[in-house]
Amino acid sequence: MASFDGLRGIAALVVVVHHAFLTQPALAAPYRDPTAVDVGDVSWWATYTPLHLFWAGTEAVFVFFVLSGLVLALPVAGSGRMNPWDYFPRRLLRLYLPVWAAVTLAVLWASVFPRKWQVGDSWWLFQNAEDPTVPGTIGDLFLLWEPGSTNHVLWSLQWEVLFCLTLPLFLLMARTCQQLWHLKVLVLLLILMIGAGIDSRALASLPLFALGTLMAVEQRRLASWAAFFHRRRRPQVWWSAALVACAGLLMSYWFVHAFGTRVAEETVAATRGLQALGACLVVFLVWHWPSAQRFMTSSVMQWLGTRSFSLYLVHLPILASVAVALGGKPSLGSALALTVIITFLLTEIFYRLVEKPSHRIARRVGQSSAARAAGARSDKAGRHRGSDAPLSGSVQVHCHSA
Repeated sequence: MASFDGLRGIAALVVVVHHAFLTQPALAAPYRDPTAVDVGDVSWWATYTPLHLFWAGTEAVFVFFVLSGLVLALPVAGSGRMNPWDYFPRRLLRLYLPVWAAVTLAVLWASVFPRKWQVGDSWWLFQNAEDPTVPGTIGDLFLLWEPGSTNHVLWSLQWEVLFCLTLPLFLLMARTCQQLWHLKVLVLLLILMIGAGIDSRALASLPLFALGTLMAVEQRRLASWAAFFHRRRRPQVWWSAALVACAGLLMSYWFVHAFGTRVAEETVAATRGLQALGACLVVFLVWHWPSAQRFMTSSVMQWLGTRSFSLYLVHLPILASVAVALGGKPSLGSALALTVIITFLLTEIFYRLVEKPSHRIARRVGQSSAARAAGARSDKAGRHRGSDAPLSGSVQVHCHSA
């Protein structure tokens, strides 16, 4: 759906703003210690109130994961059948070709614009101002081990690839005993919360894709819920209330830390489950709320959406170099303005020269792979029929089947 493209664009832009904000030591501090900000100061208002939604990068990635699960599962959710010869080459090439180009760009960028962290700079900048290493670059190229040394955003694509490879299993889970959908949601949230509690990215990430897959399989149920909203006397009030609930769920992690007190690990883990529900609700609203659909299908949002993957891949090395060039502790306005100007220019170039051609290559390879597989099956069936026929008629039967 076109509205999903717009949502991707918004999520990618939020991630860019998020990373720009993290160049500020005072704004980066709560991401290492959520109680590090004094109640009432500017950083507190930016972090622990709904203003945080404008730079909620972690929550935007949650939305990305749920949306990926939904979009990849939707075409086969009804039948449960997929053509692996077309799907796997097409999907993997669409991911890996831009990733290879992005890693190359990140290494070249770091070579041309060396980055050096200084004492007093943001801890986030310390993690992203290191020079690329050979082992790290190899890991990033293949999204192995813990990718992200050349470009931190690549950590998320490791789970994207793993989900793509195991989509049939996710579909099987979602389609089995569909009447127990609520139990599946609870189990997935429990796994996610355990993952957050033990700091396991696998357990904290893959359930988000599974929730999106479940939404695809339960699309009729979700449509009936949307119809309930539409039938209300004042449907916009109901949808607006859902939007407020969505904001509250996404902000739950920050709300529990808002007053500087230590929070039990179980509570923190539970808020990650609530944020996952908030990400699902975001996708539901964009899918079924007419007002959200109109906004997401506007020309600006569609432009941003079609380039969201390119924007996501290229922005961080640029931002790190800009922050270092501005002294390591740049003003937020300067860092954001320069990053946006350079990043959007490079995003357009990357989209035209890398991402768009990679789509064409992936489509052709997928179609070619599927055609060869179909031809091999046809030849095998022809040989099997020929072997069952009388010897004198075998050639004639074979020629006819061909």
